[in-house]
Amino acid sequence: MLRFGLNQETHLTVIVAGYVDFDTSENIAEMLLSVQPLIAGALSETGCIAYSWTEDHLSPGRVWVFEEWESSDTLDAHLNTDWYRNMLAQLGSHQMLPPTRPIYKYRIEHQEPVYDDSPKARGYFFTAEETIKPDMPVIVGGVLQFANVDEVPEILKSARPHIDGALTETGCIAYSWTQCHVNPGRVVVYEEWVSSETLEAHLNSHFYRDMGAHLSSFERVQTDSPVLKYRVDLQQPVYDETGIAKGHFVES
Repeated sequence: MLRFGLNQETHLTVIVAGYVDFDTSENIAEMLLSVQPLIAGALSETGCIAYSWTEDHLSPGRVWVFEEWESSDTLDAHLNTDWYRNMLAQLGSHQMLPPTRPIYKYRIEHQEPVYDDSPKARGYFFTAEETIKPDMPVIVGGVLQFANVDEVPEILKSARPHIDGALTETGCIAYSWTQCHVNPGRVVVYEEWVSSETLEAHLNSHFYRDMGAHLSSFERVQTDSPVLKYRVDLQQPVYDETGIAKGHFVES
């Protein structure tokens, strides 16, 4: 019998992530600017830490969503607001293509910066009691801010060899670098790996080093928000079998 694990979830961060594909005739920049008030509204909700819809310049028509909520309760509350319903209606007025992959919600067991104090990028969780949990996937998420807004599309398009290379690595589920049109100098990073070990291997690969060298050739603006890694103990589609979006997780 299935039950909702509400007590276990009360204090656990939840991430929502995935992508939506639109017909390539759509003007993605204009579409995302048109929903700016709805994005701002969601960000004003209790428990909303991050809420972004961004353009993938390497896959025309593709929009990535990344949300971070303080708990399943706050995500579930969002999914019952006018902000959420109006966002669906606005995006649904455009030529959306059938989904090829569900949008997932991820329950986060531990999170910390990717870079330690040295600073060195770590795939393992150096602040956790258990630095390695082989059966838990890892998400990497955060933002980079570039000084020249007009350069951002080309920065991302010219990074294709490094992005495509990372996607061929063992354990890489997702690896996207996308532009935020609400803040067009901002690039949102989203990666998904099957384990800390595979992320650690990536951080020691030439694909990682080459991507770092590529990005460092453009002027960046320092931000106060580090890129984080999140250890996932449970993931499920946001939409259940009936097509209803749920913030809580169903556990056996």
